[in-house]
Amino acid sequence: MFKISEFSKISQVSVKTLRYYDQLNLLKPTHTDKYTGYRYYTADQMFQLNRILAYKELGFSLEQIRPMLGEQVPIEQLRGMFRLKQNEIQSIIDKEQARLFRIAERLCCLESEAENQPSHDIILKAVDPQLVISYRLKTSYRRIPDLFKQLDDYLGKLGLSSTSKIVLWHGCESSEDEIDIEVARPLTHEIPSGPLFMVKRLPEISTMATLTHICRTASSCTASTELALWIERSGYRIKENEPRREICLPHEKLGDPETYVAEVQIAVERA
Repeated sequence: MFKISEFSKISQVSVKTLRYYDQLNLLKPTHTDKYTGYRYYTADQMFQLNRILAYKELGFSLEQIRPMLGEQVPIEQLRGMFRLKQNEIQSIIDKEQARLFRIAERLCCLESEAENQPSHDIILKAVDPQLVISYRLKTSYRRIPDLFKQLDDYLGKLGLSSTSKIVLWHGCESSEDEIDIEVARPLTHEIPSGPLFMVKRLPEISTMATLTHICRTASSCTASTELALWIERSGYRIKENEPRREICLPHEKLGDPETYVAEVQIAVERA
């Protein structure tokens, strides 16, 4: 057996940490001298210590690790814990990627402001009427992927699908969690409406100010701000009672299912 100081040197884990693991019942010494209080460990305990360190490296807390060390822990329970951790880490990655995307957009906007010119080409055009099926709700923009999933599940039951997404931004009166959002998929023919989903025709707009950019549907972006500044500087005004539209197509090269080539459309008229 090894004294705690010797076991610390072999394992490269501090004596303080080993004592802490003892207190938490994560790694108990094989023997504790009742007269001196010295802790003694065996070489076999290196395997358990290494497992603790490996689980810590994967992001598990010591409280989460304790039940994972039991010899009788079912393999399905371990799989479940690892899946939960996997989902937790994936959620963090998604949020950080969205934050990176917003930072990149903000940098692009700052550079454009410094040069006093837009960073994207802005085009005026007419938009034809469009038959769609839509789902409208007051919620956070972060729920847009979930709204599309519910809409797509309904379309799937009818044997229909579409790669094009349309987001209509009706307004934000109270908070960012109560934005009046409508998600829609274009249709080629009439289909039944559902309890939550409405089949309707988006109206023709004679003059739309449009800007194409790369975006994520669950992230805020600066493209609309850039377009609004152009509208103001160019002698136009936003037409009342017409929601801002965003037409999204998958960006195949990026390989991210939530990243799109998007065209922002704002109905305008001469000021």
